[in-house]
Amino acid sequence: MPSCIINDREMHYLDQGEGFPLLLGHSILWDSRAWAPQLQLLSEHFRCIVPDLWSHGRSQSVDESGLSIEALAEEYHLLMQQLGIERYSVLGMSTGGLWGARLAMKYPDEVASLTLISCYLGIETPENHGDLLQLINMVEPMDEIPSEVLDAIVELFFTEETQALHPALVETLRFDLMFLSPEQIRGIVALCRILFQRQSVLDEIAAIRCPTLLVAGQHDRSHRRAQAEEMAQLMPESQFSVIENAGHMLTLEQPDQVNLLLARFLASIDEANVDVSKLVFI
Repeated sequence: MPSCIINDREMHYLDQGEGFPLLLGHSILWDSRAWAPQLQLLSEHFRCIVPDLWSHGRSQSVDESGLSIEALAEEYHLLMQQLGIERYSVLGMSTGGLWGARLAMKYPDEVASLTLISCYLGIETPENHGDLLQLINMVEPMDEIPSEVLDAIVELFFTEETQALHPALVETLRFDLMFLSPEQIRGIVALCRILFQRQSVLDEIAAIRCPTLLVAGQHDRSHRRAQAEEMAQLMPESQFSVIENAGHMLTLEQPDQVNLLLARFLASIDEANVDVSKLVFI
C-alpha cells in the first residue's frame, strides 16, 4: 500500500486500476476494505484511490490539533494534487461523504460527480448525538473498546439479517476493533467528537453542481432513510436510491445491489467514457 506525507503525517492509500479516477472515502471504524466488493468491479475500468482515514488502517494516528471535516476535505484535495490528478469523481460513505461533499463544494472544477452513501450532511439528531457521545466517553479513558461498546457498534452498522447470515463479516469488525492501538483509539475518539458535533451544511448543498447520487440503507439505524430523502429534496437534480435489506454498511451487506447502482451512475458521467454493460456484466 503506497503512502504520502500530508501536512507532516503519513497517509496510506490504495491505488488500483486504470481509467478515469475515483476517490473513495470510507466510514469511521473501518478502512479501505469497506469498499472491497466495489473495488473488484470498479478497478477494472477506473483508477480507484482509497485512502485510509487518519488513525485507521495504516494511516498515521492524529490528535485533536487542527482536526475538522473541512481539514479532512483539504487533505484529500492535497492527496489528489500529489498524485497529479486534476479531475475525479468522489464516492463517500458515512464519514467519507461528510468530507466528500465539502470537497465538491470547495473544488467544483475538480469533482466530476459525487456519491454519498449512508451519509447525512445535517447535524446529528439529539437521540443519536447523546448515544454516540456516551459510547466515546466510555472508550476514551480506557484506551480500548470494551465488549459492550463493540456490541453497540455492531448494532449500529449491521442489520440483524446481516449478523445472522454473515457472521464472519461481523467478527472481522469486532476483531479489528479489539486490536486497535491506544494511539489509534485516541485518534478515533478525537475524530468521533468532531463528526458527532458537526455543523449542518444542508443550506449549502443545493450549490453542488456536479451529478450527485444519494444512497441509503433500508434499515440504517445511524442515518435514517428520511434524512437521505431530505437531502434529495434539497438537491432536485440528484438521484436517490435505497438499498434493500441493508443497514449502515451497505457496501458490504448488499454488494451486488450497490455495484449495479454505482455502475449505472458512474457510466453516465461523460468523462468516465465507460460502457455500462461492461461494468454491470463483468
